Amino acid sequence: MKLQTFLKQGLKRRSFLKIAGLSSLGMGIGPMLAIRGRTAEAAFGETTADWRTDAEGNKYFVPKSIITDQVNTSGMVTAKVDGWWRRYQVRDFDDNFHDWWIAEKLWYYDQLIAFFDGETDTLEIPNGGHHHPMLSTYGRTFGRRGDSDFHLNTAVKGFTIVPKEDKIDYVNSEVDKVYETGNLPVDIFKLRQQLYQQKDLWYKDRFATLELYSGRPISESDPQGNFGFQETKTFQNAYTNPMGTVSYMSLYNSDGTQTYFDGEKDLTPAFCFKGFCWMISYYNPSNSDYEQKMADYINQAHSRYHGGADDLITNIFLICEQFNETPTYDPGRGKRAVPTYDYADRTASAAGPVIKVGRKLSLAEKKGLIKRLRIPV
Repeated sequence: MKLQTFLKQGLKRRSFLKIAGLSSLGMGIGPMLAIRGRTAEAAFGETTADWRTDAEGNKYFVPKSIITDQVNTSGMVTAKVDGWWRRYQVRDFDDNFHDWWIAEKLWYYDQLIAFFDGETDTLEIPNGGHHHPMLSTYGRTFGRRGDSDFHLNTAVKGFTIVPKEDKIDYVNSEVDKVYETGNLPVDIFKLRQQLYQQKDLWYKDRFATLELYSGRPISESDPQGNFGFQETKTFQNAYTNPMGTVSYMSLYNSDGTQTYFDGEKDLTPAFCFKGFCWMISYYNPSNSDYEQKMADYINQAHSRYHGGADDLITNIFLICEQFNETPTYDPGRGKRAVPTYDYADRTASAAGPVIKVGRKLSLAEKKGLIKRLRIPV
């Protein structure tokens, strides 16, 4: 039947449903085929960011899905999530997390100091804990790397807390003094222990890490070389959709002497933070003074310990919510700690409202009530 004849006869309901079903099926097949096509090696080097080159030939990217100019003043971040721009309140992590983080950090440095001072000839520090949480992101619905059909990603990252905007110069100067005249590396470990215990020096609403493998090579003379791709999956996701989660789990169970979790023994501290990735490209000429200082601070902290490049992409994770995922502890078991949430009220009303009717309901009224109360049938 020709299209003109079909239209003249009118679009009957059954025909419409058939066409709608085929259209929906087609919409589902299209992306699947697109994904399969992108697994070809030719698509492997494709990028998602707006990469540019500065006057010295260094590459940088321009953010497009997050606005952070009010974070340090009003504590608000504006982010594009699932295609929609929204504003979110940034919040501080609680004392339970902070005390745990400091305690595990001090223990970590104690092991290093004992080894480098010759008190022990064994250095056994497990990975994980306060320094290696997992960062989970999503956002690249159809990946451009070509090596996966999935746009969810979890990566173990080296995170730390960061100095406040008005404290960063002080922290940097103290660190520089030790590197210039101190007994390395022991004195830098001892200084870090002292600084981290001064809680007023540090932001409590953010963590920071580096995007080690994205954007390389930065230039033709980049000693980092080429990793075979320009963007990690974390980078691709966060660039498109900056929302993510950071999850920590303690190295060891609590022993009952700790200040956090009411001193309870045999707990496995676990924390989940939900918020946004604020990525800073080192050579971006539009970086604010704070962004450039943060990029330098995190890069120097990394390169002075590990060597390598000191112009890597910085990723500041802004905290909007904190959950306590510690098993067998209350409040724990995945409950929200920041901002606080009254689960007692929630539990009390979980059964739903009490409905009293002084007469017999009609069938239509019964159907309407079921729909309004969302009763499963």
